[in-house]
Amino acid sequence: MKKTLSIVICSITIFSMVGLTGCKNKDTISSGDKEKQIALSKEKENALDLNIYFGSSNNSTDLSKEQRVIKKDELLGETIINEIIKGPGVKSNLNPVLPKDTKLLSFSIKDNTAYVNFSKEANISMNAYKEETCLKSIIFSLTELPSIQKVKIFIDNKDTNIWGNNFNLTSPLGKDTISNTKKK
Repeated sequence: MKKTLSIVICSITIFSMVGLTGCKNKDTISSGDKEKQIALSKEKENALDLNIYFGSSNNSTDLSKEQRVIKKDELLGETIINEIIKGPGVKSNLNPVLPKDTKLLSFSIKDNTAYVNFSKEANISMNAYKEETCLKSIIFSLTELPSIQKVKIFIDNKDTNIWGNNFNLTSPLGKDTISNTKKK
């Protein structure tokens, strides 16, 4: 009886130790997984996962999907620029800053700088006041996004001889640097 009781107590002790040790390791693994999940969720907060469908072959109507990840701020930045191109509302007393036939060729954000490339239709002659208004409109609107502090503007992939050539646009501009780039 004593021997059986000793075996039962030893067994319970061993199983308890193994069980507690197993729980400790599981908690550590869970914590590590939680940290990874938190990091991934923060990364995904600024991105959209989209499925885009394309034709699978030339002779069928079958579709196949391709997964794309799009950064939300880049999508918002493109929308902001397209709204600037579209101009103020019909009932507004405000003035457009870009010609209506302007197109956005490309938009990207890297290192807190937005890179905006307009079509050649945007390159109209502007006096210094109109050019400054146009620059401020673009820069002030885009820097509303937390990921953008400066803006680099191109027209048809060029950054010189743009608009009235009243400002040096060869470097990215921020809200506080527009006035400093005015050519004398």
